[in-house]
Parts: sequence; C-alpha cells; structure tokens
Amino acid sequence: MASSAEHRSIFKLQGGTGKHVDGDVLDPLQCRPFQALVQLSPPPRDPGAQGSLKVLPGFHAASAHFFEVSGLPPPAGGFTPLTEHDHPDLIDEELWTPVARLPARWRDKHSRGELPAPSAAPSARGRAGVVKALRGLAAELRALEGAPLQPGDYVIWDTRLPHTTGDPDALCGHERPRQVFYCAYTLAAECVALSAEQRSCRATGLHTSWAPTAQRHDEATASYVPAPLSELGRALYGYGDGG
Repeated sequence: MASSAEHRSIFKLQGGTGKHVDGDVLDPLQCRPFQALVQLSPPPRDPGAQGSLKVLPGFHAASAHFFEVSGLPPPAGGFTPLTEHDHPDLIDEELWTPVARLPARWRDKHSRGELPAPSAAPSARGRAGVVKALRGLAAELRALEGAPLQPGDYVIWDTRLPHTTGDPDALCGHERPRQVFYCAYTLAAECVALSAEQRSCRATGLHTSWAPTAQRHDEATASYVPAPLSELGRALYGYGDGG
C-alpha cells in the first residue's frame, strides 16, 4: 500500500577538511568545551585512507606553548587551517595518527601503573623541541596498535587538538561512504541565544542561520511538523515548563 506522505532523503557529501584546529588555543572554553562524534559506518580496510579521522596527538596540551615559542598568532576559535607556510612541521605525517580504540595493552599498562611519563611537549625548549616530543608520542601510540573504530563508538577530543578527515576537498577513499554523527556542545551559561534559535528552527523547519544558505529551507515545507520530544529532548532544547 503506497503512502500518501512525501518522504525525502537528503545526503550531503563533504570532502576532506584538511589539517586544522577548531578551538581557541588560549581560551578553549570560549566556544565548544570539546568536540565529539559517534561512528556509524564500519571501519575501512585502510584506517589511514582519505576520509578517516586523524589527529595530532598531544598537541592540545602544548598548543599555547607551541604558538608562543613559534611567534605565530594562536588560533582564536573557528576553523584555522594548518598551512605549509606557517606550520610545515605540524603537518608532517609522522606526527599524525588515525583515531582508534583504546588498546588492550594500554589498559593493562594502566592497571599495572606502567604507563609512560606524560609527553614533554608542553615544556620542551623551542619549536623544534615541541615537534620532536610530539613525533615521539605519535610513534608510541602507533606501536600500541589500537583497533579501528566500530559503529557506535563515541569519540571525544579537545578543541585545541588538530584533526583532519583528509586532504582539502578530497573524496573519501573508503570502500563505502564514511558516516558519523557529529555532536556539538556549548556551555549552558553561554548558549541562551543559540538555544533560542534552535527552538525557532525546530518550530519552523528552517536550518540555523549559520548553516549553508542552500540548506536553509530544506525541511521548511507546508507539511512540516516538529517531531515530538522526550523529557530529555525538551531539556536539551532548553524548553521551560510552558515551552
């Protein structure tokens, strides 16, 4: 029996982001307190292929120090790309690792109190010293051989941590499209206006004002009806008793 209701599926393909930082290095809580995603698709055979999430481990703890000793302006929030001109040492592939599950060996070492000392990058002398310490940390993590991410895994990282999903605008190199659910968070005390806009968008079907213009009216049709909310959903939207 055919349904009279109109159903539409909208898929947006995003190319690689390039290596970048999203947070404010000197005031990381100014925008998002952290970044996160839920992995939806199975892992690729090659975890380093275009489209996989890779990070520069340990940089978040050394970020303010790195930019101070480098004489470069620190990222102040928003999308800050790492470039060949300003950050040739940071974009070196030897410093980057694919995001993986916490290795069993790591848990074993932790239970026995045998984890290595924290990275020396935050207190290393000079720019070259910071990069050398980060290179050592990346090699150490690769040696632990964590298992690839699986559907349902929750990944959380510091906003000062450089990350990438591949070369700028490069298409995914996996056998199938990579699918993840990105989670955006803000401090409750600083998101009154944002919450109000989210409630307005829910009521009208419009996308947020900061979304791409082409997507603004994708769901705002005459037949649009807001989905019902659970008690948790109402709390997340910031509805009061009468909302």
